[in-house]
Amino acid sequence: MMRSILIATALALSTAAVAAKDRATFITGQYATAAQCEKLRKIEAGGPKNVGTAPELLDADGFHNWEGGCEFTKIFEHDPGKQWVALMVCSEGMSVTPETYVFSKNEGEDSFDVSDSDDDEPDTFTRCDAKDGKKGN
Repeated sequence: MMRSILIATALALSTAAVAAKDRATFITGQYATAAQCEKLRKIEAGGPKNVGTAPELLDADGFHNWEGGCEFTKIFEHDPGKQWVALMVCSEGMSVTPETYVFSKNEGEDSFDVSDSDDDEPDTFTRCDAKDGKKGN
C-alpha cells in the first residue's frame, strides 16, 4: 500500500513539473543578439559548432546555448502587447537557478530588449532565422 502511495505521489509531482513549463507565445521564430546571430549564420554556412562558436538563441521555449539555457516557467503580460515578465529556470552545467527576465517589444521592429536583475543595460534580441542570411521565416 505504501509503495502505491509513493508511486502515485511521484507521478503527480512529475506531471506537475512538466505542466509548470510555459511558452512565450509573443515570441515567434528565433531571436539573438547581432553577435550571436552572426555565429548562427557561420554554423549554417558549414562552420564548426562547438562551445566557442555555438550561439545563444531565444525562442518561445526559452534561451538555448551550448552549455545550458533557460526555460520559461511562468510569463506575465505586464503591458499588453509590449512588455512581459518571465520567471525562468536556468541551467549551466550542473548549476540550476531561478531567474526573472523582462522582455520589452521594440515598437515597429522585430526585436525585444531583454534584461534581468544582473543587467545594467538590456540586450537587444532581433529576429534571427539565419538560413540564407534572411530575417524572418
